[in-house]
Amino acid sequence: YFIQSNLRHSSMGFGTNLMKTLMFVFNGIVWILGLVMLIIGIIVLVEGQDWDDIVDGKTVPVSVLLVVLGIIIAVTGFLGCFGAMKQNPCMLLVYAIVLFIIVLIQLVAGILAFVYSEETEGLIKGNLEEFMEEYTGSPDKNTDAIFNIVMEEFSCCGVTGAADFASLTDNTKWNQKNVPDSCCKEMESNCGNNYTADNDKINHEGCLTKTSNWVETNMMIAGIVAVAVVVLQILAIIMACALRRGGQGVLA
Repeated sequence: YFIQSNLRHSSMGFGTNLMKTLMFVFNGIVWILGLVMLIIGIIVLVEGQDWDDIVDGKTVPVSVLLVVLGIIIAVTGFLGCFGAMKQNPCMLLVYAIVLFIIVLIQLVAGILAFVYSEETEGLIKGNLEEFMEEYTGSPDKNTDAIFNIVMEEFSCCGVTGAADFASLTDNTKWNQKNVPDSCCKEMESNCGNNYTADNDKINHEGCLTKTSNWVETNMMIAGIVAVAVVVLQILAIIMACALRRGGQGVLA
């Protein structure tokens, strides 16, 4: 009986130590993923300023949400590591509850993002067409500057094609025989003058498809990261509850 009791206690101790180690590792990964989400949010906040007019000013709230969630997840992951080492039941309970709330928020945010993702292309198209209608080619005009940046970065021209500058622009503001120099494959002064459909120096593909694909690709990457975070968080909640059940006081 004595030997069986010692073996049972030994196996329980090994199981608890293994659980603490796994909890520490998982929360370390969660902490890193939280920092990744924080960095992505900062990048979107800084780089997304050029996109703000295109997506109706939605880059700022999205980036702020990513930053806030990243900070919360990183802090929670750090606390999870500390709680696993100390195996304090109260700390583990608070940790599990906070993490569960975060998972719920992420799931709701993910569902909303999926529901509204179909509107992305229509939203971008509407704003690009508005840019076209008001396009003057002036570098001092905010929307013109943004549209030029988009056309340069994505090697595209117009909304659905370079011919849009002859049909969607206002002929009192823009010479419809030309396309902007930002449509050229190699930027040169007046390289877009007297545009023709067979001009191989011009990017003929429209910006709508390219920008929509870029947004969808980045949303997919963000979604994959979010799913990975949620899975790790659920595992961490399960292990925290198991450690709390096996711990009495501080058993570090």
